[in-house]
Amino acid sequence: MIPLILYASETGNAQDVAERVSRSFRAAGRKITVQSMDTFPISSLIHVPLLILITSTHGRGDPPPAMTSLWKALLRSNLPEDILEDVHFTLFGLGDSSYERFCYAGKILARRMEGLGANRLAEYGWGDERSPNGIEDALIPWLKQTLDTFLPYLPVSPDYSPISSTDLPLPIYSLTSIASSSNSKRKQKESELDIPLEGLSISSIPNGHTACEAPTRVEDALHHESNGVIKPDDWVWATMRKNERVTKEDWWQDVREIELEFDDEDAEPYLPGSICSLQPQSDQADVNTFLEMMDLESQADKPMQVEALLEEQPLPQHLPPSDKPTTLRSLLTNHLDLRCSPRKSFFEWLRRLSPDEREQERLDEFIDDPDEIHTYATRPSRTIVETLADFRNTKIPLSHILEILPPLRRRQFSIASSWDAHPGKVQLLVALVEYKTNLKVPRRGLCSQWLDQLTVGIKLPIHISPPTLFLPPNPDTPVILVGPGTGVAPMRAFVETRFKQGAIENTALYFGCRSEYADFYFSDEWKKYGEMGVNIQIAASRDQEEKVYVQHLIKENKEEVQEWLVEKGGHVYISGSSNAMPREVRDALAWCISKDGAGDFTEEEAKEYVERMFEEKRGGEESW
Repeated sequence: MIPLILYASETGNAQDVAERVSRSFRAAGRKITVQSMDTFPISSLIHVPLLILITSTHGRGDPPPAMTSLWKALLRSNLPEDILEDVHFTLFGLGDSSYERFCYAGKILARRMEGLGANRLAEYGWGDERSPNGIEDALIPWLKQTLDTFLPYLPVSPDYSPISSTDLPLPIYSLTSIASSSNSKRKQKESELDIPLEGLSISSIPNGHTACEAPTRVEDALHHESNGVIKPDDWVWATMRKNERVTKEDWWQDVREIELEFDDEDAEPYLPGSICSLQPQSDQADVNTFLEMMDLESQADKPMQVEALLEEQPLPQHLPPSDKPTTLRSLLTNHLDLRCSPRKSFFEWLRRLSPDEREQERLDEFIDDPDEIHTYATRPSRTIVETLADFRNTKIPLSHILEILPPLRRRQFSIASSWDAHPGKVQLLVALVEYKTNLKVPRRGLCSQWLDQLTVGIKLPIHISPPTLFLPPNPDTPVILVGPGTGVAPMRAFVETRFKQGAIENTALYFGCRSEYADFYFSDEWKKYGEMGVNIQIAASRDQEEKVYVQHLIKENKEEVQEWLVEKGGHVYISGSSNAMPREVRDALAWCISKDGAGDFTEEEAKEYVERMFEEKRGGEESW
């Protein structure tokens, strides 16, 4: 009997927890399997006697994308109430208690599992980023209880040898050179390599495209289709037609309007509000620095093969399959993340590897006190490469590199265009991430740096996911759209769709920016739609002495809001930063329909009405 860990991760934290839990089981001599929820065959769930579920929460309490298929399957109304009676499980949820629906995805998943007859074997854990020590305050006691509960049911592996927490465990994946028996075989292997050859520039090679929670790639670097490259079925080829800055040159933020054109003329149309995924590449300077510091330069471009060493543990989704040759350089470029800030698990790995006493002492401080990690790595956004530079005596061996380095994740963007208005094209509005911390070198996001280097004409694969926000089917239904900053992207697609439907006069858009001079995205279009009858409201917060935000303009239009939402059963959609904005917008909507505004509800009744709108899908929120 082998326990199964299923995780659903949005930023990588849930996957990191899942892998930490699995190492604890293996350190105790037990076998265990770890998989992302979206790779597990759902029909097999009833045959899993011991199950550990680990999930983050997405958006406004929604299941993360990797959990969606499992969640929909569990919600089927025709499932017997005892279908999971042979499943014994526990669950750990990750969240932030400053959000209204703290760990909500984990809580509804646990409730549904029990509702289908599954047996709770150990208490659930709820990791809170706002806790003094982050999720560690809940994770450590939960993990101890889980081990104490599960281990007695599991046989000890015959070859088990106890190791301490500072001993290096045996690897679970291998990265080995491909031995060729003949010169012809070697040439065949090299012709199949899925890697960019050394010296080719980023502009001459299309970019890698999958990661954990994206389809498993069959080739690392992507060449033109004429070169015979096979790609995942649900990724499509696109050519970049535009990569232009839309904020003023003297403005502090670089925001790009990106246009991608499908190469396939018969590409399937996407719905308004759909999501476009891109897979960035690591910066070659980071790759070269890592190879040099780890003394792996001689291994960088050798043909290699990735394999799973444990029968019960498949290769994770972000690695290339074992039947496709690769190289270490390609793995570091397309599959593994060198730019993210290290988590606790990374310092635990370094402690197992460090031969230096002073480094060991410093690493022990990090492991014992999560606040030390926050001060050193998280707060200043220190990268993995920069961290390794501070621990120069510690080398990550080739044997463990696939376990130690986190996956390079795809980036998702709300599509800013509708298919009807821009057939065959995808338009994105992307803010490049660049900021300063207490470190000397300014911080720049990995995807931002990659996007900045992409030139018009480059071919790259993209993945289109269905929307999380859906317009009402009846165009006569009034719609209020709220999208400050780059949150206006899906709202633009909705306005274009409503125009096509002839519904412009019962469509309102509340857009927020800092200055009409500097970051007024799609300004000409809003002027045009305003003249046609769309109620366009612009909150340029810094253009006057007293700051004005979208929620202020919503209150100024209280009569229309009351009429549209209450009398006409309208819909409302909110998109943008997940700070206080979504909550303040909902509060403003509730005020408009209350007695203090233009309605008949008490304050409490108004808030309940707005919340019910979101529950009944008359309201939607997409935040990040």
